Amino acid sequence: MEHADFLGVDYPSLYMCKAKRGIKREDGGKEAYKLPHRLIEKKRRDRINECIGQLKDLLPEHLKLSTLGHLEKAVVLELTLKHLNALTAVTEQQHQKIVALQNGDRSMKTSIHADLDAFHSGFQACAKEVLQYLTMCH
Repeated sequence: MEHADFLGVDYPSLYMCKAKRGIKREDGGKEAYKLPHRLIEKKRRDRINECIGQLKDLLPEHLKLSTLGHLEKAVVLELTLKHLNALTAVTEQQHQKIVALQNGDRSMKTSIHADLDAFHSGFQACAKEVLQYLTMCH
């Protein structure tokens, strides 16, 4: 069959394809694509809103309380970034401490012992205060 054999033949029922951008359609096809486009956009917005809601649920309470009233979507995203950056920094510090300890870094061991000593002395001071309170009550 030659190309000339197909000239003038109408095949609208065989296939429907979206016309390329910039080509004007005379059959009102533009209106036919508005509804699916609106539905696709609505589903996309719904997915975005659902993800932002999940991010809001994952935020620690102290971050949620740091804002007044309703958390806007942009605020949720900003707080999420702030929280992730803080977690990343803490994780990096812990990783560096672990690597330093594995490499036998004495200064890390000293700082850990200092932290333990501070905790121990704080605990002893607290226990002493509780004991004094209990002896005064009886």
